[in-house]
Amino acid sequence: MASRLLLSAFVLAHLGFVLAVYKAECDLVPADFVFLLDSSGSETEKGFKTQLAFISNFTANFEVGANKAQFAAVTFSTGVHKDFYLNEHTDQASVLGAINKIQYRDGETYTDQGLDFVRNNVLQENHGARPGVAKYVIVLTDGRSNDNSRTVQAATTLHKVPNVTVIAIGIGHAIDRNELHIIGTDNNHTFVVNNFDLLHTLEVELVDKTCKLCGDYPADIAFLIDSSGSEYGTNFDNEKNFVSMVANEFNYSYNDTLIAVSQFSTSSRTDIFFNQYPDKAGLMNAIAKIHWLNGESNTHLGLTELAHHVFTSRQHTIHTHGHHNEHVMYGPRGDSAKIAIVLTDGRSLEPDQTQRAAERLHHMGIEVFAIGIGHSVDRNELRIIATDSNHVYQVPSTNDLDSIHTTIVDAICKLKVPPPTTTPMPTTTTTIATTTVKQACGQKPADIVFLLDASESEEAEGFAQEIQFVYNFARKFHIGPQNVQFSSVTFSTTVRNDFFLNTYNNRHDVLNAIQKINYMQGGTNTSYGLKFVRENSFQPQHGARTNATKILIVITDGQSADSVSTKHEAQLLHNQGIKVYAVGVGSDVDASELKSISSDGTPILVTDFSLLHDIQASLETAACHGGT
Repeated sequence: MASRLLLSAFVLAHLGFVLAVYKAECDLVPADFVFLLDSSGSETEKGFKTQLAFISNFTANFEVGANKAQFAAVTFSTGVHKDFYLNEHTDQASVLGAINKIQYRDGETYTDQGLDFVRNNVLQENHGARPGVAKYVIVLTDGRSNDNSRTVQAATTLHKVPNVTVIAIGIGHAIDRNELHIIGTDNNHTFVVNNFDLLHTLEVELVDKTCKLCGDYPADIAFLIDSSGSEYGTNFDNEKNFVSMVANEFNYSYNDTLIAVSQFSTSSRTDIFFNQYPDKAGLMNAIAKIHWLNGESNTHLGLTELAHHVFTSRQHTIHTHGHHNEHVMYGPRGDSAKIAIVLTDGRSLEPDQTQRAAERLHHMGIEVFAIGIGHSVDRNELRIIATDSNHVYQVPSTNDLDSIHTTIVDAICKLKVPPPTTTPMPTTTTTIATTTVKQACGQKPADIVFLLDASESEEAEGFAQEIQFVYNFARKFHIGPQNVQFSSVTFSTTVRNDFFLNTYNNRHDVLNAIQKINYMQGGTNTSYGLKFVRENSFQPQHGARTNATKILIVITDGQSADSVSTKHEAQLLHNQGIKVYAVGVGSDVDASELKSISSDGTPILVTDFSLLHDIQASLETAACHGGT
């Protein structure tokens, strides 16, 4: 029993640690979390405290609030005890304090009563449950229930509640696996913690189930770009580039995200209507072909264009390739978030009319972001155009638009959730956090490959921290075929390609792929990894671009099995003009070998995996500088 509790304590503490990888992203989409904790006699007070440590670590990774994450906790044994409801604590510190006060109660294992209490009480609106928001009930138990038939019935009924996902975590060897699978929403939401080898799979899967990088509610996003005289040449191209970067981050389809693009100068025009193009390739090609209008800054005409022709369903005449005119109905969907992103570099010629046109969009329930470019913009007018002050952004020039693109993407992600009421258009004004992701490399293209040591000396915890470092590094860059591309390769006794440079073309997909990289174990054949990268990862057929800086970041915690071959392979990479950074972790690394791997002969050394985050900023800067 003692060994089992010790293992369980390690597992849950380790699991909570790994969830910290995703903190900055998990607060983008609101969610209601309910912990249902086994407090029966078999848990023992020590085991129960382990559960509390786990849920504390988990909770610490989320922003808590009415428009963010909410938490509730319930314990069960012979009876059920409500510890706190979803609406009792409105900030993280308060939730963590309440968790710390949860008492162990001892008794039998009436799991069915706990499940019924969650459904009948915790998930009710009067106790803070929000309609349309994802709800996760996380059940932790170390044994089989006293009444299996009632537990099955209670779980089946809970599964029918809208937007509820039940995650069942069984601890130790006394659990009833069949019962656990019935409690969980499905097999993908059922986990068993009973040996070390399963830890990494459990960590990645649980985070996948509870942390969304972006809401999945449909969104109609319209861009209004300034096409006045001051936005000629490169400036107009930069505006279009910004539109492409933001649009590329989303899944373009009728059931997810649709894009429209309008522009204004002396007059206004819509170049792309919602759903005009069947796929993302067609959309991107159309954006690239948008022509500059030239003229004055009649911002009000652009805003009116959005209201009358983009966010209102109308029949439009489209000139086809066959030189025929087609009459097509375009417009927004009824069940979507409506978002407008307005770019302007100066004051409007008709401020009163601009205000009236902006108010019309606001009254239509459209979330409006206003982006001011340069020093001639009127900050007050930006505030009038935008839904509120939290939707206003300013950049020094069009060259700096890329620096806020991920901030805009994250703001949109936060709006891609169902509206809180049944009204046809969302009217809430959500406060947007503007510091979730910073831009690191501008529009300089770079091909970055990570070569990760997954040998036995790493151990699962060390490898998890390695993945944390890669994840946090990658999410600081805007990702796409015209910007930064990422690839990952892991090595131990053998080599495994995780994904090539051209496997994923947006930040969302790359970050998801990084989350799924598994620990390998085995020897340290660094030379095999270097050779694979040279012969495969940086090849054109796998996404390597001739105009991109090629960067390899090697992370290892020990000496390679064949130092001579490792140094030889490193030199071949240098000869190809690939910039190699060598990161050594711990005291078992071979400093001489790392020097030979590194392009400039200066490896980056940290004493243990927990300190990898200390070198992240400097490595980002170095990689970014390498792309100049």
